[in-house]
Amino acid sequence: MAKRPSLADPPTQLAAEPDLSPAHKRAIEGALRWAWQQLVAANDVVLNDGSEEAITAALETQLGRMEHGCRVAPGLKDFDHPVRGAKQRTADGRIEKQPDLTFRPPTSRYQRVTNTASWGCFVECKLIEDGHDSRTVKSYSDEGIRRFAVGEYAARMPSAMMIAFVRGNRRPADSLEPLLPLHGATTITRGRSEDTCSTQHPRRALVPSCVDVVVIHLWLLVPSKLAA
Repeated sequence: MAKRPSLADPPTQLAAEPDLSPAHKRAIEGALRWAWQQLVAANDVVLNDGSEEAITAALETQLGRMEHGCRVAPGLKDFDHPVRGAKQRTADGRIEKQPDLTFRPPTSRYQRVTNTASWGCFVECKLIEDGHDSRTVKSYSDEGIRRFAVGEYAARMPSAMMIAFVRGNRRPADSLEPLLPLHGATTITRGRSEDTCSTQHPRRALVPSCVDVVVIHLWLLVPSKLAA
């Protein structure tokens, strides 16, 4: 006798939420660059001495600034407050995984969204530091990119983002290419500037099946005057 489906059983295929528009993706990238430059301009010691979590928290503080009732970060005027460490449901039903930042533009622009809990731009942050045993490009891949590729993060989204805080002089495409194939990605698409690139990760073979995800990589360099 066939097993009767249980409400507790995960679906065989997860329905995808609509992707963010290119304009909103550019707005998020621009706001992150702006927030980083605020920390650089302030000569913030967190860039040189802080942990990954401390730097992420400092970015969130900059992104959350308000003046005269409006968000200061360019491009985020109508966005919800960027959320740090919000727990997500994974593709296989676990509920304890936490991407570092989540951005959500106005849902009024996205009429096909079915659940905002699984929708948005989910961002994972990693610290890469030359000469450090655990803050490596490999750990960025295995402890960051992999989480999107296996459906732990952004299980219902066709795109996501990773940020590297780089203490050194590394660029994403040149650093990631030697690791190919990279959690299912076979090529790297270079971005409009040398500090960005993207990788596409197939997820149809996962159980349950997920929409393939394009991960945008933005690497923010600590200036040498701070990193020295």
